[in-house]
Amino acid sequence: MKLKFLALVFAAVSLATAHAAKAAKPLELSWQEWHMQEEHQMDSFDASAFFLIHDLQDRGYWTPKEILYIYGLTRDSVVGDGSGMGEHDHAETISESTKKRVISEVSRLVGADSDGNISKDAWLEFSKKGGVLPDFGVGPGHHMDFEAEYENHHWNQYHRDQDPDVHTKHKEDIEHEMLHHEHEIEETHSNAGAGCRHTTTSAR
Repeated sequence: MKLKFLALVFAAVSLATAHAAKAAKPLELSWQEWHMQEEHQMDSFDASAFFLIHDLQDRGYWTPKEILYIYGLTRDSVVGDGSGMGEHDHAETISESTKKRVISEVSRLVGADSDGNISKDAWLEFSKKGGVLPDFGVGPGHHMDFEAEYENHHWNQYHRDQDPDVHTKHKEDIEHEMLHHEHEIEETHSNAGAGCRHTTTSAR
């Protein structure tokens, strides 16, 4: 029984490690090419298409929040590698300093206006001159939470129509399931700890 448990743990670590290796940006791709492949399944696109996909309100400009959206930083934390996979990391919080750095650097590079917005014209001019978005080391920019990303990138493709009861389990299903449970356990412990602190404070 112990050997079986150790084998499962080893397999899970191997899966997570293998997936984590894929999370690094391929050297031959720019960050935005990597983003479009990973998040939008698009190998070919132009600067205009990239802009329009991320112009969420169709206003003709990106707001600072949309800059964060491009990089998958509108949330307060990222679970795993953000795709619904990856290894659970207890340091999941996205710091405010990281968000400010991303907004500041992209705004400076592309040329934001006095309101902090980046117009489509500014983006097209930036791209025409060979400009590309920098890699800040925050992953490929998954837009949704890790449950929705798993559903979008794996469940819908392999299970939704042909295997809703998951008779065939892929390594992605196992890895996501482990990530989900590890995150759930940590949240339970965090909430329990917060409850204990609140009770102690109230008792005083």
